Parts: sequence; C-alpha cells; structure tokens
Amino acid sequence: MKQIHSITSSDNRQFKQWKKLKTRKERKKQGAFLIEGEHLLEEAADAQLTFQAAIFSRTAEEKITLWLDKFPEQVPVYVLLPSLFHELTETKTPQGMAAVVKWPYWPLERIWQENRPEKTFLLLDCVQDPGNLGTLIRTAKAAGIDGIFLGKGSVDPFNGKVVRSAMGAIFKLPLWQMDLEEVLPGLKKRGVTIVNTSPRASLNHFDYTFPDRVAILLGNEGRGVQQAFAKYVDVDLKIPMPGETESLNVSVTGSILLYERIRQQYYLPDGCR
Repeated sequence: MKQIHSITSSDNRQFKQWKKLKTRKERKKQGAFLIEGEHLLEEAADAQLTFQAAIFSRTAEEKITLWLDKFPEQVPVYVLLPSLFHELTETKTPQGMAAVVKWPYWPLERIWQENRPEKTFLLLDCVQDPGNLGTLIRTAKAAGIDGIFLGKGSVDPFNGKVVRSAMGAIFKLPLWQMDLEEVLPGLKKRGVTIVNTSPRASLNHFDYTFPDRVAILLGNEGRGVQQAFAKYVDVDLKIPMPGETESLNVSVTGSILLYERIRQQYYLPDGCR
C-alpha cells in the first residue's frame, strides 16, 4: 500500500523545495517543474514523464484513490492543507491536484534518424509572452511538426502559464532551448530551408511551395527577428492582410504558416505541389 504523507506547515522542507520551482533558475537547477490540474496530470502520465511527487489538497482527497494506480509505486504522494496548496499553485481556482515532474528529454539526433524526407521545425527568436509560446507549442503539436528550437531571450517553456496554455503538448513535442546562432547553420547543412515572414516580402505565403525540409523562423513580439539571423533566411514570405492591419500576433502568424505547410503536404494532389 502506497504511503500518503501529510504536510501541514509551510516550514516543511519538501514544501519549500516545491515553492522554489516557481522561478526559472530553480526549475533549471532541479530539472523539474510543477504542473496543476487533472488534465495536465493525465497528459503527463500519458507522455510517461517522470513524476517526482504527486500533490493533493485535502479538499480533493477523494481523488487520491482514483489516481494511485496511475503513478509508479515509487512516486511519493502528499496531502496539503488547502491554504498550503493555494500557496504552491498559480491558478485562481485550483482543482486540488498537482505534481512535480522531470523535464522531458529529446535526443536531437533521433530526429534525423527517422526515415522520412519531410522535416518541419519552428525557430523562435526571443518570444517572450507565455501565452504566445504556449499557443505555438499546442499548434505545432497539432500540426505534427518535428520540433521547436527556442532561442535565447525567450520565455521559459516550463513557466506555469506556458505549460497551461500548451495544454499538455509540451510533454509530447520535442523542444530544444538553444542559441539560434548555432542552430541555423546546422539546419542549413542538413538541407533545411529557412522561411521568414516580412510585410515587405513580394511573395505571398500561399504562393510559395514549401520544400521537404523547412524551418519557420518567428521573432519577438515587438521587434521581430533579429537582423543577425537574416543571412540564414532563404525566403521571406508575406501573409496578405487586405484589412490593412499592421501586423499579426506571432502565434497567429506561426499557425497560418504551419497549416499552409500541412495543406500542401497532405491535402494537395501530387501534381499541384
């Protein structure tokens, strides 16, 4: 029978360790992050992430029995006073369930070992809004792309707002936090075409035929893609805006391009590609 531990004080050493996971520095140090709610716990279990702890509020004790079989035997289970659970979590109306899980690990070389000529990536340069990043991760997972490279200056992908916005997609989509100055030359050596968007481009995105290997480069919400990366870009595309809007949200831009890629990849007759 799995032992259930009770925590009734904020001075508890384990509780203090979990609270530290609210900071990016500590998440990196521990290689772990906190997730909240039944859906995210289900998604993390389905993705076979490594659970370090399962945490319940006393207001949700009835759920513990239902969840015990979903956790490996060695995962400790804790029950917290409701006040402590609220202190630990970030949502206004928590469901009384949380967990500490290890960062997912994605070997980069595995991507190139798959026997598929098509490769699709997102390259994100200093995307700072958690909602935008979460939406991009969720959309990219839905689009079935090969992975995301998250450049320096971007928001932490294991930030609570990003994780909740991604709705579990972050557990299942390869994501690498790397300097794009190192990533871009490596992709080009592997025959990956780098696509950027620009309001000054002459080619509309739906008039462009996406190659087998493509990486879509998206920039910061305010300034766009750094000029230093322009030398790696193979083609600039324009998303038509007949309504004369100045620009689109970065997550909307990414979604439009990803789904044009899907349309060409899966839904056009071979002779039309």
